[in-house]
Amino acid sequence: MKARINFKYILGFALVVLLMSSFMTPAYAQKKVQKSPGGYHGELDFPISWKRYYPYAEWTKIMHDIQKKYPRLADIQSIGRSRMGREQYMITITAKSTGKHQDKPAMWVDGAIHGNEVNGISCSLYLMWYLLTRYDYDKYVHDLVDNCTFYILPGLNVDANRSFVEFPNTANNPREPYRPEDNDGDGLYDEDRTEDVDGDGELSVMYIEDPKGEYKLSPDKRRFILVGDPKEEGMRFRRLSPEGYDNDGDGMINEDDIGGPDPNRNFPYGWNLPAGNPYPMSEPECRNVFEFQLAHPNIFASFHYHNAGRLIMFQAPLAVKRQALSAEQRQRMQEMLNQRLEAMRRTDKYAQLFNRQVAPQYQHDLDTQTEIVTMGARILKNYRAVFGGLSGQAHAATYHMLGAYSYLIELWGSPAFDADVDGDGRVSDEEYLKWIDVELAGEGWITPHKFNHPDFGEIWIGGSRKKHTQRTPPARYIEMEAFKNAQFVMYCASQFPKVEIDDVTITPATHNLYWIEVAVKNERVYPTASDRSIQLKRTVKDKITLTSSDNISLVKIPEGTTTVDPQHYRAQCESITEKGTEFRLKGKQTLRFAALVKMDGSQGWLEVNVESQHGGKDKKRIKIKLSD
Repeated sequence: MKARINFKYILGFALVVLLMSSFMTPAYAQKKVQKSPGGYHGELDFPISWKRYYPYAEWTKIMHDIQKKYPRLADIQSIGRSRMGREQYMITITAKSTGKHQDKPAMWVDGAIHGNEVNGISCSLYLMWYLLTRYDYDKYVHDLVDNCTFYILPGLNVDANRSFVEFPNTANNPREPYRPEDNDGDGLYDEDRTEDVDGDGELSVMYIEDPKGEYKLSPDKRRFILVGDPKEEGMRFRRLSPEGYDNDGDGMINEDDIGGPDPNRNFPYGWNLPAGNPYPMSEPECRNVFEFQLAHPNIFASFHYHNAGRLIMFQAPLAVKRQALSAEQRQRMQEMLNQRLEAMRRTDKYAQLFNRQVAPQYQHDLDTQTEIVTMGARILKNYRAVFGGLSGQAHAATYHMLGAYSYLIELWGSPAFDADVDGDGRVSDEEYLKWIDVELAGEGWITPHKFNHPDFGEIWIGGSRKKHTQRTPPARYIEMEAFKNAQFVMYCASQFPKVEIDDVTITPATHNLYWIEVAVKNERVYPTASDRSIQLKRTVKDKITLTSSDNISLVKIPEGTTTVDPQHYRAQCESITEKGTEFRLKGKQTLRFAALVKMDGSQGWLEVNVESQHGGKDKKRIKIKLSD
C-alpha cells in the first residue's frame, strides 16, 4: 500500500511538473514562424484598433501594456518631462537575449514634434506594435529585433499633442509647446484663444449677415463663396473670424492664442532667433531628446514624423560652391539632369537623382542617401524625396551634429492624389467636397448653421472641413500610412552595416613563411560609419586583428598597401599590423587585407577578427599545415 501511495505521489508530482513546464517554457520564433503571406503573423496577440487617434493617457498606457506583454523585447522609460510636467515616454525594442540595446546599431524614431501632427504618434506606435507582435512569426522582423535597437518616442510635444486630440482645434493648432506669450502686448498671456463657440467639437469660421458682405451661400448651401456680381440680389455675409470670443474686451478675437516657439526650429544646428526663440534647446521637450541622442552614440539613423505633404525629406551633405554659371548654363545643366533621370526611370520608375555637388569626403553619404530614398519612394509609393531643411530642425542636428543619417517624413498631406479628379495638380473646393462625400460619406464637412453669439448676436458658423480631413488623415487611412512607413523604417534598419569575413586564403611564400589574405565585406547599403561622423570624429574605426597559436608569429611588413602576387599587382591588399589595422567599409564594399606569418613546426592555427562599432563582429579560425 505504501509503495502504491508513493507511486501515485510521484506520478502526480511528475504531471504537475509537466503541466507547469508547458506554461513556463518560452515561445521562440522558430516554433511560430509563418511563411505564408496569407497566414497569421501575431496581429491578435496584442490587438489594437488603428481606426482612431489616441489621447495621451491612452497611447502611453498602450506602451506600458505592450511592454509588459513582451518584457524580453522591450523596456520603457521617460526621457524627461514637458513644460507642463507630462512624461515623454520612450520604448526601447531589441531582443535582450542577443545583447544590450546600447551595443547594437540603433534607429531613433519620434513623432509629432508639432502638436497638431499627431499621425506621427500613430506611425510610431504602429512600428512598435508591428515589431513586437510579429517577432515570433516573421523572420525578417525577428532578425531586425535581434540585431538592432529601436528607440521609439511616439509623442515629442506631448502637451500640445494631448490638446489637439482631446479638444476642438483647427487643423493647424496647437503647434508649439505651451510656453506662455503675450501676443497682443496687453500684459496678459494666452488669454484670447480660439474656442468652440457652438460646442460641436470642431472649430470653423464665423460669418454674419451683411447686405454689403462679399460672401453668399453656395447653391448647395454648404459653403460660403464670393459674390461674383455686386448687383446680385440675395442674402450676403461678412466674414468675422475663426470661432471664438473677445475674452479680454479689446475688440479682437483669438489674437492671443497659446504661445511658444516652433519646436522644430529649436535644435542647435542652423538655429536662428526669429524661428527658434529665445535660445537653442530652450524647450525641455527638445532638450530631453537631444541629450538622450548625445548619450547614445549607437544611434545610426533617425526618423522624424511630421505632416503634411507626402515627402521624404532627407539630410544630405551641404553643397559646395560652384563656379558662377550663367542662367543659360544652369538651365542646360538642369536639362541634362532631367534627361539622365528620365533615362534611369525607364528601368526603375522610382529612381532618384539630385542636382547637388558635395565635397569629395562626403560623396558616399550623398550616394548612400540617394539609394535609400529611392527604395523609400518605392515603398511609400506617392511620396517625393527632397533635401531636408537646416534651420534648427531636429533631423538637421541628427546628421550634421551627431553624424547619424536622418529622415523627416511629411505624412499624408491632403487627399490630393485621390481628390484631384481633373488632374490639374490641385484640389478645388468642389473636388474636396466630392471626396468627402464619396470617401467619407459626408462626415468630414461642417455645414453652415445659425448660432447666437454673445458678442455679435445671430451669426452663421461652418462652411469648412473638419479637423481630421486636412493635415491629419481620417481614421480609415491611419493604418495605411502607418504600415507603409513602418516598412520604410524597417528597410533602413535592414541596411545597417554588417561586417563579415568573406574568405581567408593561405599561400605558401617560402620555407616556413605564409601569406594570409582576408576579404572583409559589407553587403548592406549603409557604410560602417557615415562620412559626417568621420569628419566629426564621433566614430570608432573598424579594425582587423590576428591571433594565433604560439608557434605562429607575424612578420613585420611595411604598413599600407602590399601585393601578395607580383603577377597580379592590381590586386593590392592592406597590410595587417601587429596591433591590428583600422579601416572603414563603405556600403556594398569588400576590402582585402594581407599578413605574412612565420610558422615553427608542422601545424598551427590562426584566427582573424574584425570588429565594427556599427557593423558588428566576425571571426574565422583556420588551420595551417606544413603541406599547405
